[in-house]
Amino acid sequence: MLKKAVETFRRTTAGRSLLGLRHQILYRQFLASAVSKGRAFASGLSGKPERNYCFAIAFNTPWIIDVLTKAWQVFPTGTRLVVIDNSSKQDARTSIEAICARRGVAYFGLPRNFEANPSRSHGVSQTWVFHNIVKHLKPDMFGFIDHDCFPIGPIDIAGRVGSKIGYGMPLRARSSYLYKAAEDEPGWYYWAGLCFYNFAAVEHAKLDFRNRLDIGMDTGGGNWPVLYSKHPVAEFEMARKNRVAVSVEGTIADYELYDEVLFHVGGASYRSGAKSPDYRRLLSDHIWNTYLGGTQDRLVSR
Repeated sequence: MLKKAVETFRRTTAGRSLLGLRHQILYRQFLASAVSKGRAFASGLSGKPERNYCFAIAFNTPWIIDVLTKAWQVFPTGTRLVVIDNSSKQDARTSIEAICARRGVAYFGLPRNFEANPSRSHGVSQTWVFHNIVKHLKPDMFGFIDHDCFPIGPIDIAGRVGSKIGYGMPLRARSSYLYKAAEDEPGWYYWAGLCFYNFAAVEHAKLDFRNRLDIGMDTGGGNWPVLYSKHPVAEFEMARKNRVAVSVEGTIADYELYDEVLFHVGGASYRSGAKSPDYRRLLSDHIWNTYLGGTQDRLVSR
């Protein structure tokens, strides 16, 4: 009965206001935490010759970070991969850090994130990276890729951005929301799992990768009012999505493929199928044998 009463209150105007205040307090506290560590990490990265960076937010899935870091070694992307660990489990953090060390991939463990919702947790993590690492690093190009989205062939990410503001996978605001930047231009945003930017074009923008459910946008939608709505769509390069069929022990499932070269497992941290150890092992076998030259270099199988 108490649980039902709480859920009822959450749906009221007062309840939504209190939840919004809670989210904002947690957000501000998180952005202000470990600031000096972020600056020091950026300083360490800036000593390297690379000028293009790809950040991946890890969350409790060492096996997929194993795939991602190996794929980055196998296929040229024109970017340096950096793993930012938002895992809630210490054993996962320990394993992910060890994988990165073995593969020579830069690793940074985020401070504790009190957001329980996966979408908000991911969004505030990306926002923290932009304000506490990227703005000190001052790269030529930077961006984010989902931890379970990896190349299966060469891709010049900086070339995809080119002279435009950014490159990514566009998503539209839900149709019930009519926010527009201009006539006949509905609200849109880059999916948080595939979004890259010319740093000079966004350096002074107050980027915010949180969701904006109030205007029909999921993670990454917070950048609509501060970036996307301020420029014509033509100033952004859009990725294209199709699907590839994967057969695992006779079961065929469709997976997303972006620009024919970025394979997206999808929901590796929380979907029921990916939670099955047997399924994860079989899917891992398929990925390694199909795209990464065999399992001999695999560090974690599931």
